[in-house]
Parts: sequence; C-alpha cells; structure tokens
Amino acid sequence: MKNIFINNYRKKAKANTIVDSTDNLYYINSTVDAIANRAESSMMMKELVTLIEKLDDSIRVPFLMHYQGYKYQEIADYLDLPLGTVKSRIFFARKELKDLIGKRYTDMALDLD
Repeated sequence: MKNIFINNYRKKAKANTIVDSTDNLYYINSTVDAIANRAESSMMMKELVTLIEKLDDSIRVPFLMHYQGYKYQEIADYLDLPLGTVKSRIFFARKELKDLIGKRYTDMALDLD
C-alpha cells in the first residue's frame, strides 16, 4: 500500500509540472489574469433568459429556484409540493429548454443556408 501511494503521488506531481520555454519566467510568475471579452456569454445568457421565460409557470418557477441555489426540499416546502413533483418539474424544464435551444439553433442554421 505504501508503494502504491508513493507511485500515485509521483504520477500526480509529474502531471502538475509546467514547462516554460520562455527566456524570462514572466508568464509563470504573472499574477494578472487575462481579461476575457464577455460579450458572447452575456448574449447567450440573454437568449437563455428569453427561452426560460417561455416555459410554463409550473416548471419555470421550480427550475429558477433550483438555479438560484435552493435545494429540492426547500423548493418543495416553499411551493407546498411533494419532493418527487419538484424533481420531475425541474427535469421537464431542463428537457424543454434543451428542445427549445435545439430548435432555435437548427432554425438559425437553416436560415443561413
């Protein structure tokens, strides 16, 4: 067991090694993160919000509460629903969102052709 632990430790140590071929070690020692352009992600989020608003209230409310970090039991208590119903509604909301997103982007791909 001791040897297995040592071997695994050495493997992990090798996997975390960074090789820098630059003359100065600026990139490794730099503490400043690159600034990312978040325009794309904010546009996607706006699209998702509009798609979520199209969902039926019975599945939208539990889904949004779950997204905001509420636990299943807390949602069930707040909405006065059984726990299984809350889980089902969140599952159906995810499924419907997936379908809406799929339809939206296949329609956009067809429009580009």
